Amino acid sequence: MLPKQFLPLVTGRTLLQDTALRAKEACGGTTPIVVCNEAHRFLVNDQLAEIGVAARVLLEPAGRGTAAAVAIAALSAESAGKSEEPILLVLASDHAIQGTDAFNAAVRRAANVAASGMLVTFGIAATRPESGFGYIERGDPLPGSAGAFKIARFVEKPTEDQARAMIAAGSVYWNSGMFAFGAGRVLKELGRYRPDILDAARAAVATAADDLGFLRLGKEAFLACPAEAI
Repeated sequence: MLPKQFLPLVTGRTLLQDTALRAKEACGGTTPIVVCNEAHRFLVNDQLAEIGVAARVLLEPAGRGTAAAVAIAALSAESAGKSEEPILLVLASDHAIQGTDAFNAAVRRAANVAASGMLVTFGIAATRPESGFGYIERGDPLPGSAGAFKIARFVEKPTEDQARAMIAAGSVYWNSGMFAFGAGRVLKELGRYRPDILDAARAAVATAADDLGFLRLGKEAFLACPAEAI
């Protein structure tokens, strides 16, 4: 059985294909960076080719969580050598999102906030007390940024009763796992709080090799990276 992102579960396309097209539209056609397990490289390549999306595909020898994947993607984006700091839109490949216009509007707002140096996460209005989700409690509005708020706190997988109480109190969202931030900014924060992850990611990129158009990360360096989620 294939991982769900490679299956057509919602539309006639796979979740990966829908995500790639969503990212392309939201980001004005910018070439996406795809971080995936090396075992899925040809599947990723073929599915993206089917929809006409060219991507820079970075191959992990093993999963090390989203922190390592984001670090690798940020380093790759920085290496493009553009004068302005690249803004990363971080998306999971297995999300199903309806309402393209609303999504694109949220991405535009997030990009503007991220360009000011902030780290942005996307919240989804919580409609039921799911104990398996992470939650974001909304803080004060961010001055000058309509629709953007400071984060009061994160609550990871509360009990059903706790989740119900938070929803009843209002101003709480499900943590989508989607982010927007400057590549340099997120690397700076990783260097501050998780230098072990950043060092391993830098070493993996430094020892990476081109392989049939893919970038195969240095195996020894990447396997030394701690597994951690953002």
